[in-house]
Amino acid sequence: MKNLVVSSARDCFVELIHRESDPAMWIVRHWKKVLWFKRRVSSDWFNDEQQALAFANDIKLKHQGL
Repeated sequence: MKNLVVSSARDCFVELIHRESDPAMWIVRHWKKVLWFKRRVSSDWFNDEQQALAFANDIKLKHQGL
């Protein structure tokens, strides 16, 4: 399994996940950190690494206010 952390800001966490058991799927998970808990905001699935990475970067930029 391949995990790539796209953003680990204090209150926003975005990760890209690729599992070897299902090589056609790329998962982008968006978490919000509140105190010491993490709450999943969304989990989006893609067939292409570039699409998933672009989506993860969009979430990161929207969170930063750019």
